[in-house]
Amino acid sequence: MELSRSDAMPSFHDGSFDGLYLPGDKRAQLFLTTLNKEQFTIVLDGVEALRLCDVKEGNIVNGVLFIDTNELTEGHISFAHDLSDIARDKEHIAACLASAQKAGLRGLAIKSSYGLEGVVLFKRIEFSKGPHENARGAA
Repeated sequence: MELSRSDAMPSFHDGSFDGLYLPGDKRAQLFLTTLNKEQFTIVLDGVEALRLCDVKEGNIVNGVLFIDTNELTEGHISFAHDLSDIARDKEHIAACLASAQKAGLRGLAIKSSYGLEGVVLFKRIEFSKGPHENARGAA
């Protein structure tokens, strides 16, 4: 189902990050399970940048946040594009943010209680409840 601003994602707090599948064509699938053991697949289309750090077995999710176009920040852009301290040119980052907003990109941020942290910049999001499809290809 397409996620609109009025839709609320289920809470993944204290759930688990179960994996990631990148089938190509600027598409990503994230596999998450809620605290109540409900499995969800988040499908992101039009992925322009994706960075997940410290993915470990047993990552307990602290939160998953949907970020609308006008809510993207320079911090999201810097993290998603893995801009090092040396490459952090404020004007360049501001230009990247303006470009992302002009393109209508949205964001998804994920943080675990320890380790896992990530930001994805994308155009469309869908999520489905049920057993993880393509989970065997998940990393």
